[in-house]
Amino acid sequence: MKSNLSNLILNHNATIRQSMKAIQENGVRGVFICEEGELLGIVMDSDIRRAILKNVNLDVSVKTVMKTNPFVISDKLSKIDTVNAIISSGKLLVPVINQNNIVTDYHNLNDILNDFYAIKNESKEKSYCKNKNILVIGGAGYIGSVLISKLVSLNHNVRVLDLLLYGKDNIKHISQERRVEFIRGDCRDQKVIQKALENIEIVIHLGEIVGDPACTINEVFTIDVNYSATQMIVDQCIRLGIEKFIFASSCSVYGQNDNEVNELSHPNPVSLYARCKIESEHAILDHHSNFFSPTVLRLATVHGKSFRQRFDLVINFFAIKAIIEKKIQIFGGKQWRPFISVHDICKGIIDILNSSKSVVRNQIYNLGDSRENYTLNEVGSFIKEIIDDVEIEILSDKNDNRNYKVNFDKIKNDIGFTADYTIKDTIIDFYETYRTEHKFSDYLQSKYYNKFCLT
Repeated sequence: MKSNLSNLILNHNATIRQSMKAIQENGVRGVFICEEGELLGIVMDSDIRRAILKNVNLDVSVKTVMKTNPFVISDKLSKIDTVNAIISSGKLLVPVINQNNIVTDYHNLNDILNDFYAIKNESKEKSYCKNKNILVIGGAGYIGSVLISKLVSLNHNVRVLDLLLYGKDNIKHISQERRVEFIRGDCRDQKVIQKALENIEIVIHLGEIVGDPACTINEVFTIDVNYSATQMIVDQCIRLGIEKFIFASSCSVYGQNDNEVNELSHPNPVSLYARCKIESEHAILDHHSNFFSPTVLRLATVHGKSFRQRFDLVINFFAIKAIIEKKIQIFGGKQWRPFISVHDICKGIIDILNSSKSVVRNQIYNLGDSRENYTLNEVGSFIKEIIDDVEIEILSDKNDNRNYKVNFDKIKNDIGFTADYTIKDTIIDFYETYRTEHKFSDYLQSKYYNKFCLT
């Protein structure tokens, strides 16, 4: 039901917090800022989320985040011209104004598109197992380079959007595959996204600056990539009628929690990386569209071999350091972490892809396996068990504030997901690869570590 226009009009003296409250209470994506009815600007939920990520005081004037030159529709425009103009603009919320710049009505893009795509999507619930056109954003990265190989093996047509900051070697295993198309581009660029989405049915969004250290180098850039780009991509997917959208979030949103957490637990992020994930989740799930089917996957801590190998992940780093240097240091050690193999991450994504939209639409799933929750001390014991001559030093005076033991029953119960690989499998895999193939002796090289990696 369309909200009353008067509830969406705020005085120019309103605060950001009051705007946020109005958006939440009315189920729309924005509000109109007016003075005596005359439109001054518009504030969208995305503007407020950016302010939150920048730690802006929410009790300051809303004009600090207001767009002063919004897209508007004249009340003299015909109905069909109004619909065409809004669809072409891609704007989610459009005010209607009269000749005196007074807001007389508004239009919500989702309402228009729900009617537009109703016929297209009627009785369209199909199996997702064959010949889908899939866009993988960040497809040349640690997870993406493994995922695209698996998708192609399942006969999907895959388009990869990636900046290729680490070169093309990560995707050379698939570069000659006729079902794969590569676009080198920035996921923050709307024109690039529009091109990448042409004729696409499903989007898997992995593109981001990964990890806490990389995100602290330039916080403004991090917010642009890890939040603002996601908001823009979602808006474009909704406008173009994309069937499914799968977003890689992180269990790091739970941050510091002494009790076992599940999808209903209150997030407690302790880093900008995790905060961006939370705001991106909101941007994805707060869309109020009848045809868009997004799923958020909060990934456990990933490990394992990949075509774009990383050693800035705790299991991978501990394993290779123990193998080569015969000594590792563990900070604290009592912190809980959930772990999952990169191959099981890909399996989980494909399971969501193959699941009925009625099951996974608008859902958040922790992606992992409850059997693979361990303390870092237990991880050290596993390494010692496999590499018996390694020395493990526990630095109890140094600690990592992140501590979370995660429940994964929901994804197991809803779609039957369980992990095939364990931490021990990965440690053994690295050990055998190093011993028989003589790989990774250069594990300290920068190519194995994320800085400004958009994958």
